[in-house]
Amino acid sequence: MAHLHARLEQLAAERPHDTALVLGRRDGPGRAVTFARLVAGCREAAGAFERAGVRRGHKAVTMTGDPYHLFTTVHGLLAIGAVPVLVDPGLPRADLRQCLDEVAPEAFVGQPLAHLGRTALGWARGHVRTAVVTGAAVPGLRRRLPVPRARRGVEPSGPPTRNPRPPAPDDLALIAFTSGSTGVPKGAEYHHDTLAGQAETLARLVGTDGTLFAGFLPVVLLGPVLGHTTVAPAVNHRAPARTPPGRLVRPLVENRTDVVVGSPAVLGLLAEHCARRRLTLRRVDRVISFGAPLRAALADALHAVLRPDAEVLSAYGATECLPVSAVSTAEARAPGPGTCVGRPLDGVVATILDAGPDGVGEIAVTGGNVSPAYHARPEVTAATKTVTDQGVQHRTGDMGTIDAEGRIWFHGRRSHRVLGTDHVLTTEDVEAAADTVPGVRRSALVGVGDPGRQRAVLCVELAARGPGRPAVVAAVRELLDRRPDGRHVTAVLVHPGFPTDIRHNSKINRERLAGWATRRLRRPR
Repeated sequence: MAHLHARLEQLAAERPHDTALVLGRRDGPGRAVTFARLVAGCREAAGAFERAGVRRGHKAVTMTGDPYHLFTTVHGLLAIGAVPVLVDPGLPRADLRQCLDEVAPEAFVGQPLAHLGRTALGWARGHVRTAVVTGAAVPGLRRRLPVPRARRGVEPSGPPTRNPRPPAPDDLALIAFTSGSTGVPKGAEYHHDTLAGQAETLARLVGTDGTLFAGFLPVVLLGPVLGHTTVAPAVNHRAPARTPPGRLVRPLVENRTDVVVGSPAVLGLLAEHCARRRLTLRRVDRVISFGAPLRAALADALHAVLRPDAEVLSAYGATECLPVSAVSTAEARAPGPGTCVGRPLDGVVATILDAGPDGVGEIAVTGGNVSPAYHARPEVTAATKTVTDQGVQHRTGDMGTIDAEGRIWFHGRRSHRVLGTDHVLTTEDVEAAADTVPGVRRSALVGVGDPGRQRAVLCVELAARGPGRPAVVAAVRELLDRRPDGRHVTAVLVHPGFPTDIRHNSKINRERLAGWATRRLRRPR
């Protein structure tokens, strides 16, 4: 696939009046933006950045929840050879400060609230020389350098913004920070050919036409480039799981969506709302879950509101290599160790490194979609990246196996293993079984104590409907007692609501959960 911005220009020339992006609203119908209008917005943004002093190679932190502004900002920066930096503003304050100090950005682009945070909290202080405000200006903040809003019925005029020299495939294109579910987020670098590789790999999952429902913002950046009409619902991106489900279902139905992409938290909202309203999503051909393993209960709930022949897939990957593989719900139920996440997609190679006698080792991935380095983290890059004949190999930090049929079996994060005195437990084996117990919404295995002497504790979050707490705990304990690894779990604790990552509301923050379990076990009974 060509450079992303060149591909977008080509689509605008071929299909100028087709809808590229549908902007969901909190209430009422969404706004449709054509390919021609979207490219015009990118050109206008590129011109605004150039006039503001943003230059090739400048790193520009991008913070906006508006899908149109996000798209035109990122692609406008790419068009002039600048480097968008994507980081979650809701990260813990110290983590966010560290991320921005590592990047040392020359520019900061965002909605007014992001700029207020920047000035009040000192984000990237001493680095940012250019500030661009998207949306409405805030009096006294600084002179406004607007990134234009989407305008109906307006098509581009004049030639596209051109660089004196188009970006080279191995030029730094974008920095995306990880979610921070396993420590301070790291900035994954993408070259222009990395972005093209991610787009090509994603296209193998979602196709290259039809209507795509983008349940989280990163998909919005690639959907139109792949040729999709991309529906961007009014998701609460600071807490996706708290989004009123009507904001999701209405644009999905009104725009006759073919493919739905979202995290388990967002997909759970969709499934629950449709079941409550007895609504069947008859137009949807495929649902793809990203961000965390798709458990059987949610898969069943999704199938219940889809056509019988519709697919539900669980995709596996990471910020550094997305996507890697995908598996249908039918194949995911196959018995085996851990959780089956499917075969690698075409162009992606997965291997197991440092495997033990049981075949479990660290999953490593090679392909055109693999980030070649972490920004300003040379020691982490050296520990996780190796140049091979097939390209850069990335150690994912995930434990797993690959079976004789080439399927990857996920066993959990390496850093989340419970290291006891005479045993090592990976999280996925225990949790996948516990999550099948009636009344369990989800579970999380954590270690209490020092590594090498840790006590294995299973935390359980109860479903909204089901048996009471004593019955659920007893059922989980009975299941564990029947499993060889279950005897090592010394306590089952019910938690009122797991802490999760900001981006997906699906990845469990096990460090915080382990701290909670430690305090609970110290309380007198």
